[in-house]
This record gives sequence, structure tokens and C-alpha cells, in this order.
Amino acid sequence: MAFDVIILAAGKGERMNSKIPKVLHRVLGRPMIDYVVRRALSLEPDRVIVVVGEKKEEVMSCLSTYPVLFAFQEEQRGTAHAVLCAEGLVGSDHLLVLYGDTPLIEEGILRDLLEFYWRAPSPVFVITELADPKGYGRVSMEGERIRRIIEESEATGPERDIRVVNTGILMLPRHHLHLLLEIKGENRKGELYITDLPSIAEERGLQVRAFFSKAHESLMGVNTKEELLMANLVMKRRIARRHLENGVILLDENVYIEESVKIGRDTTVYPNTYLLGATEIAEDVQIGPDVTIRDSKIGKGARIERFSFIEGCEIEEGVVVGPFSRIRPKTYLRRGVRIGNFVEVKNSIIEENTKANHLTYIGDAEVGRDVNIGAGTITCNFDGIRKHRTVIEDGAFVGSNVELVAPVRVGKEAIVGAGSTITKDVPEGALAVTRVPQRHIPDYRRRRHVRDSGV
Repeated sequence: MAFDVIILAAGKGERMNSKIPKVLHRVLGRPMIDYVVRRALSLEPDRVIVVVGEKKEEVMSCLSTYPVLFAFQEEQRGTAHAVLCAEGLVGSDHLLVLYGDTPLIEEGILRDLLEFYWRAPSPVFVITELADPKGYGRVSMEGERIRRIIEESEATGPERDIRVVNTGILMLPRHHLHLLLEIKGENRKGELYITDLPSIAEERGLQVRAFFSKAHESLMGVNTKEELLMANLVMKRRIARRHLENGVILLDENVYIEESVKIGRDTTVYPNTYLLGATEIAEDVQIGPDVTIRDSKIGKGARIERFSFIEGCEIEEGVVVGPFSRIRPKTYLRRGVRIGNFVEVKNSIIEENTKANHLTYIGDAEVGRDVNIGAGTITCNFDGIRKHRTVIEDGAFVGSNVELVAPVRVGKEAIVGAGSTITKDVPEGALAVTRVPQRHIPDYRRRRHVRDSGV
């Protein structure tokens, strides 16, 4: 049956103590509301309507790639008022109300709710039971019927002891929206709480039902920085469990893997590793310990050793990086490349089986296959105004402590002697040497001693 989803995301989130809109705080790399919108869309509703208010431009920009509609709650007057702000965009006869600060909500819970609702469409709140109900509205019930929901700020002593709580998630027929207009806001804040719906329905002889879920962790709302931390920890465990089920080897819980990361079977992730953004890792890779990879592709059988930082690049099969390497954006390391300790590569293509094993900077370069780059080599790619390219062709040998002043080309199978500064192209097969001739000053040590002693 057809239904619409309304996601409430207009709140200021004052308890977060932050200038960032509450729903844009991140859980494992994604804004909280991103999770909620994707869960909503997975249910295939007719439309998803997001109610925005505080810093609405930022929230709308965050969701610009999703097929959602936006309603505006200019004045923060409570959850019932927020739902009514979306009424003009509603097109279906049934509504699912979600919250932008519940990033842990799972599709399975929502599908079970829909199935429960379709049996006898009438207002349904999702409830759960908590050992510590602090922060949640308490639910007074009779069977599966909700008689009253008491906001915590309004709860008396005995009511505070109730452990059955309201999660806020609601399913209701569209024609029941008129009941929200009868909510008076008779509470300490003077707001129109959607939780007053059961009391209004009782007065009209209508029934509001409860859908009970044991998955209270998944229904958790995030209102404080402490709850944001807890949500991150829960999501971290979920993501780790998913990768373990898919055949990934995690040697310790102390890894940070964002929700968007893909990892192949039999890849080993060592402790203190951070895998971020749109990272894709193939099978049989070894990563870490103490490695960070962001927005990169890592090929089968590659090895990324400790204290390496990789961002915005592509690393092919069998490549070895590290330890202590930095691979910067727009870098492509082809099969069999070896990048060693204290080597930095930026905006470069390095072809198959080339080696730069230590103490080297390669920037804005095209390096052929089977090239050896010696320790201390630098591509001098920036003249203070523009960046220039360095080209090193197949089979070339670059000695230690070489400066390649771009734009410059080292030809196929050419050799550059150690300690050279190359400012002109090196022909194919040639030897290029630019060393200053070595000089010897005879008897220098004795003469310096005489001078320094004042004799």
C-alpha cells in the first residue's frame, strides 16, 4: 500500500552545545540524517518529506543528491506542528513519521512496523523498554493500546518509574492529522507535542496502538554529545560485524571503518587503522597497523604497512606501500610498485614494478615501468607560480640525492648519477651527471689548527 514518510529535522538541538545542526553531526563518517533518509528510501514510499528549520540551507545541501521534498518549520513549535508543516506535500493516505536524529534505525524494524500497521490501519507508536528510561517519554498502556504518553519534563514521581518509553516513530492514517490540530500545547514549554495524540484520541473514542520492539539500541535518539559517542560506538560494532561476516580479518576492535567502506574477503586489518570515505579494498590485502586510507582503491594482494597515509588515489595489485609513506590525491600506483619509508607521492602515475624505497618526493610526475628511484630524489615541480611535470621513462635509473627540475624528461633506460641536479632532458640510454668537480686542499687540517690557535 502507498504511504509517505515525514522526517523531522528542524530542531535546534540545544543539548548538543554546537553550532552544527544536530542532524548533521556525523556517525561513522555520515551525517545522522543521511542514515535516516536512506532507510526511508529503502522502504520505497511514494515520497519522502524532510521538515527543516534551523540552518535549513545546510541540511538541504547535505541531502541534495536524494529524491526528497522539503517542508519548512520556520517557528519551532514542537513535533506535532512540524508534522503539520509537511501536510501540504503529503500525497498518500498513510504516513510514517521518523526523526533525523535516529541514525541507528534499521530497515527490518520499519518493515515490521509497516506489516503491523497494515493489519488494522490506525495510529501506531513504536515503543520499547529501557532499564534507564531517562530522557524519554513514558508510555501508559492498556494491553497494546496506548492511553497516554508523558514527556519526561512533565512526568511525576511514579510516572518516572515507568520503563516503557516512546521512541517517537509513528505510523498513522492521513485523515487522523486533524487530531494534531486539537493539541493545545499545555506543557512547560508551550510546544505542540505529537505525543499528546493518544490523549486526544482517547477523548474521541479512537484507539492508538503500540508496536513494541526489543531493539532499543536501534531506536536511540541522539540529543547530546555523549549520545553521539554511543551511536558511533554502536555503528562501529555493526560495521565491524558486517565485514567479519563477509570474510574480512579484523585482529582487534581498535579499528575505525566508516559505513561507506568496502573490503574484500581475507583482507587483514591490523589495529589502529582508519578506513574512511569512498574507500574500496580488494581481497587478500594487508593493512596496518597505524594506517589511514581515505577515498582510495587498493588492489588485490597489496600491502600497506604501518604509519602510512593514503588519500584519493588508486593502488593496484601487489603494490607495497610503507612504512611511513604518504600517498596524496590523484596518484596511481600500478602493479608491483614499491613505495618505501619516508616517500611522498602526489598527483603522479607510477607504472609497473617501479621502486622508490626511501626518502623521496615524487610530485606531478609520470614514471615508467621498471624504474629505480634512489634515496633523497626530489621532483622540483613548483616554480613559485605553476606546477610542472616530470617524466621518467621505462627502465631509467635515478641515483641518490638527485633533483629533477621540472619540466624535464629522463629518457628510456637513461641513468642519472647520484648528486645531480637535472634541468635539461636526458636522452634515451644516456648518463647524466652534473656534479661539481671534487677538490682537495692539501694539509688543510694542520693549517686550520694554526689559524684557530692564533699562532
